[in-house]
Amino acid sequence: MNIQQLIAKANKAHAANDISLAMGFLKQAGEAGDINAALDYAYYLSHDKPIESVQYLESLSCVESPIVQYHKLLIAYFYDLITDSNCVAKSLIDLGEKGVIEAYLVVLSYLEQSSSEFSFISNKVKKIAPNIFSQLKLNELVNDKISESNKEKVAQSLETKLFELLPIPTTLDERLPINLFESMLSDFECNYLIVKFSGLLQPSMVVDPITGQGRIDKIRTSYVALISPEHCDWLTRKIDKLVAKATETRFCQGEALNLLRYVPGQEYKPHYDALNRLQDVKTFEDGGQRTKTAIIYLNTVSEGGNTTFPKLDIRVSPIKGNMLVFNNSDDKGNILTNSYHAGELTQKENKWLVTKWIREHKTNYGKFLYGNH
Repeated sequence: MNIQQLIAKANKAHAANDISLAMGFLKQAGEAGDINAALDYAYYLSHDKPIESVQYLESLSCVESPIVQYHKLLIAYFYDLITDSNCVAKSLIDLGEKGVIEAYLVVLSYLEQSSSEFSFISNKVKKIAPNIFSQLKLNELVNDKISESNKEKVAQSLETKLFELLPIPTTLDERLPINLFESMLSDFECNYLIVKFSGLLQPSMVVDPITGQGRIDKIRTSYVALISPEHCDWLTRKIDKLVAKATETRFCQGEALNLLRYVPGQEYKPHYDALNRLQDVKTFEDGGQRTKTAIIYLNTVSEGGNTTFPKLDIRVSPIKGNMLVFNNSDDKGNILTNSYHAGELTQKENKWLVTKWIREHKTNYGKFLYGNH
């Protein structure tokens, strides 16, 4: 069979929900030279067998393709198959030089924005992808007055950041507790998330306790973009990793990231993130109780938009890059009443944020991307 026939058979098997058969055809299509099929199969394999996934990519005739090299590096990095930060840093820079714009964007996500290295890579992006440079507002982040850098200096700076420890949080309340991690994401990363995923926005919903399906409700009037596995990239995995460390949980316990936008006048009225075992039966089946919540603010809001905890008399202002983490349930899965919280009305500007809920067990999202990690 040729590539087109293999892809057609894969699509047919997928439509019949025979995922194993579909992936078998994609594997063959990849071996026949179709890069997209090869990558789909490699990612499918990676969550349970990351070593075999990398070996599969290395066996292909298209292994020298910069795109294949980039995704092979991504899989190896996030499954801890490569821990040499110097090797990862140099590989990303080399791939950027070969035209893989994603590699340069990954590099920017780790560099200090005030540094000459950040400006150096930003100007590389401007030359090969001026539209992306403009969309990400890199012109507002680049410091034109600082001295020129080079790729060796970039590699040195990047090497120190790839396996950096989390910042020490500020505990706003010990009863829940509520922890605030300042500057968890850079301005660049915040801009990236908004630009990359805002096209997925739809009206936010709440879970119907009877059907387990989402429904629109006046309690929650924002717009949301679910960043499901097919949309995940290096940066979303980086955030998954940061949240797992901050919550002291495994990657596989997380739900998918949600990008949220509140326009002036929108809010999320007081509510619990934890699930009711009797009312939220369908939702509960995917990983059990929601034990923790992480909220990352993607812009600073001057008026309104605070995250409030009415029972604790705590109000947290949205400041770009900060991450708020709090518990929703105790060790037995019971709802913590102090976790009752709200997103206040925004007054004059949009509020952008990313949220991630952590479950007590593995989620479908977590298993698909990370296996047992």
